[in-house]
Amino acid sequence: RTHLRDMPILPEFVNKTFAVHNGQSFERVRVQPEMIGHYLGEFQLTRQSVEHGQAGIGATRSSKFVPLK
Repeated sequence: RTHLRDMPILPEFVNKTFAVHNGQSFERVRVQPEMIGHYLGEFQLTRQSVEHGQAGIGATRSSKFVPLK
């Protein structure tokens, strides 16, 4: 387990598993050979992606006059 997200991945770390902190919990990262030279934090996201749906009835000025049926 580590909070060191800025630690570079070294060749000795290949095929080892690290628990990297993402700000809320520790998530496992298995190191592959192509990850050498990158940082541990690059492989553990700290923000969730948000996809907004459509606005509801009355949410905008133009939708106040749209009939419900």
